[in-house]
Parts: sequence; structure tokens; C-alpha cells
Amino acid sequence: MSTNPEYFQDGCRIYNLDETSTTTVQKCAKILAEKGIKQVSKAVSAERGTLVTTCCIINAGHALPPAMMTQNAPGGTLGLVSSSGWMTSEVFPQVIKHFIKYSHSTKENPSLLIYDNHQSHISIEAIRTAKENGVTVLTLPPHCSHKLQPLDVSICFSFKSFYNSAVDAWMIKNRGGTVTIYEIGEFVSVAHDRAMTPQNIKSGFKKTGIFPFNDRVFSDEDFLPSC
Repeated sequence: MSTNPEYFQDGCRIYNLDETSTTTVQKCAKILAEKGIKQVSKAVSAERGTLVTTCCIINAGHALPPAMMTQNAPGGTLGLVSSSGWMTSEVFPQVIKHFIKYSHSTKENPSLLIYDNHQSHISIEAIRTAKENGVTVLTLPPHCSHKLQPLDVSICFSFKSFYNSAVDAWMIKNRGGTVTIYEIGEFVSVAHDRAMTPQNIKSGFKKTGIFPFNDRVFSDEDFLPSC
């Protein structure tokens, strides 16, 4: 990886990748009702949902097309296939190639890719492909992503909220219908557009101290063990 600081001075070559679960059964939001009403109902798609993992990628200014295991997703989305719905070490190299394509990473145009050290990410093929294309991979220590990962810090909560709202809207429009994996891409597209705003993305990189770089962003209290 080039040590020339000009590649990283504006944050556009620093990326974060993370996965989130998107299912066919939404988490219902709170419902407002008049005082005294004893029963307030809201329908979910089914008793049990089918999982489809959505992999999001951002840099310090914008989002790249995601990778997921379904159709009707945002433009440029990488379609994946996994019997479990979870990311696997066999599938992850495809995500790295997808990242290289949209980040235009080469040895002459290097990038830094930050993600957690889940076992599916520690793939020899994925690491080799990254290295050959100028991508330096930095994995986060366990139990730190809620503090160190921009997607966790400022994106995931709003993404989930917009996703659940999109499913709610579909349920109202299609009364009695059941959401399948073929509709998930549509909901992800809505949530991705609404959550991946430049303001949210920049906030995540700033709060984690990644960009602008700030090695004093955490206080001593942040390192105290929990009881």
C-alpha cells in the first residue's frame, strides 16, 4: 500500500464494510393510540422470517452499491447465493471483487478497507485478491464494532428503521400478503437510499475517529470493563 498521504487525506480511499440482517418479517414500530384502548394490533408478514444478509460499503463521503442475496435491490448491487442466508468464506471473495470494481482499487490507486474479523471475512482467497489489487484490509478487534465501525455507529439503526417502515407500508398495501425474499431487495433499496446520506456517513467516520483522524475521540471511560 502506498504511504503517500495524498491518497487518504480526504477520506475517499478509506472504506468500511459491514453486514446486517434483513428478513421477511419486520420489527414493528411503536403504535400511538388513545388512552383507554385495551388492544392495539399490527400485522407482521409471518410468524417466522427468512434471512437475507445485506452487505453495505461506505467511504468517508458516500456509499457503494451493496451486496446481498436477492433481486430488485439498488442499482449495481451484487447478487449472492448462500443456502443459510449468512455471509460465508466461500461467498466473501465475490464481495471483495465487487468492492474493488466500484472503489476502482489498484496498486496505483490504493484503498483501506475496514471490517470486523468474523470468520467469514478471513478468507485466504479474499485477502489475496485484495492485496493483488492495492487494498489493505484492517480488521477490528472483537466486541469493538459498536465503537469503531462507522456503519454500526451512524447507519445501521436508521437503515433498520427505514427497512421496517418499508415492510410496514408493503403490508398495508398488500393486506393478507406474505413478504418473500423476492420483495426484500425493494425494501433494502428504500432503506439504503434514505439511510446512506452523506451527513450520516460522515458522522460515523467522525465519531469513530477514523476520518478526520482523531486518536483522542475516546475517553478513559470508554475502555472500562463492564460489570
